[in-house]
Amino acid sequence: MVNKIKVQKLAGFRDYFAEDVKVREHVINIFKKVFEKYGYEPLETPALENSNIFVGELGDEAEKLFYKFKDNGGRDVMLKYDVMTPMCRVVAENINNIIFPYKRYQIQSVWRSEKPQKGRFREFTQCDADTIGSSSVICDAEFIQMGIEALTNIGFKEFRVNINNRKLLSGIIQFAGATEKEFILICISIDKLPKIGRDNVKKELIEKRKISSEVAEKILDVITLTGETNELLEKLKKQLNNIPIAMEAIDELETIFNYFKTIKLNEKFYRFTPFIARGLAYYTGPVWEFEILEGEVGSVAGCGRYDNIIGKFAGREIAATGGSFGIERLVEVIKSRKMINFSANSAKSLVTVFNTDLFNNSLIIADQLRKNNISTILYPVPTERLDKQLKYANKKNIPYVIIIGPEEVANKTVVLKDMKTGEQKKLTVEEVIDQLSL
Repeated sequence: MVNKIKVQKLAGFRDYFAEDVKVREHVINIFKKVFEKYGYEPLETPALENSNIFVGELGDEAEKLFYKFKDNGGRDVMLKYDVMTPMCRVVAENINNIIFPYKRYQIQSVWRSEKPQKGRFREFTQCDADTIGSSSVICDAEFIQMGIEALTNIGFKEFRVNINNRKLLSGIIQFAGATEKEFILICISIDKLPKIGRDNVKKELIEKRKISSEVAEKILDVITLTGETNELLEKLKKQLNNIPIAMEAIDELETIFNYFKTIKLNEKFYRFTPFIARGLAYYTGPVWEFEILEGEVGSVAGCGRYDNIIGKFAGREIAATGGSFGIERLVEVIKSRKMINFSANSAKSLVTVFNTDLFNNSLIIADQLRKNNISTILYPVPTERLDKQLKYANKKNIPYVIIIGPEEVANKTVVLKDMKTGEQKKLTVEEVIDQLSL
């Protein structure tokens, strides 16, 4: 006897059976259609990249998660950590051939050596879209509109885009008396405001970030101002009118909100949120996140403008904006809420085989059904009893079974059995095709 190989998938990785694959493909196809509707082009990059494009660019914490090694040629390579960095490499390598603004989307696997736990995996799908080569915040507004359309098409009804501008936060921090050096640490803390509340953010700013109580209070007073979007922007204009970078941010935000007003975008889907910071240090302008409100799912996409990243690869300044949707997160929510029901089986009919002598009759009928785009399984074992074939169809949730016995062959008919109701009809093959094509 051959020695049995021990089978066990690697921790942090997953197998996808039919139902999971279908839900993922459904979600991905919606994103693709919406992206292409807005003029974004697909891009795919290799699984393996030279590690130098990632090392030193994403921070020490990210580098701990790299799948990095030497290949057989002694080159330092790694599985791609994200899809944005390879996109930067592609733009830099092809800068003379790309027509700017370049709108690209990319839906591919990335790999991170995470500690496996619920909701965290070592291989997952990133769904990114970006506009490269334009500093206009119209591109930011358009992305937000596009994301709202995609989530609506997937079936979400209660969600919101929280919108802010990193320049505004920089202006607020300047107004409060903090230094630019403290900017990122302050942003990390105030981004937690919805989760831990004002008092805990203030405590963290003072105790962990070493910000004075007066400065922390001043920052929180500004970022917690309330009011409708226009009212809130007016309040900020009055308070920050001597801070040029803050006024620049407010002007950009007004452009975005005027875009929404012009196209009559439903106001329930977006909100100006002055404390949203987004954790990544490379954002330079508008930032936003898509938040599912139903069931406290939280953020499913992080987005923003990053005008200083691609220049490091290309040797010249190239503006960029865009974002990333969490496919896995969306799929899990869809499955848990049963928003989309896909059968694991894709066949609409099973053609049974009465006996070996009638196998060719069954084969011809199965072929006719397939030629008419009716997904069909031909039972492959002519010697097995009919009741076993029917049990197979039942277990696989195949809705219709076609039976061809000697009597049906003589009369040039078949029996069509509805597996849900048990109803049986004698029909011609043409009548079966008509019924199953509905």
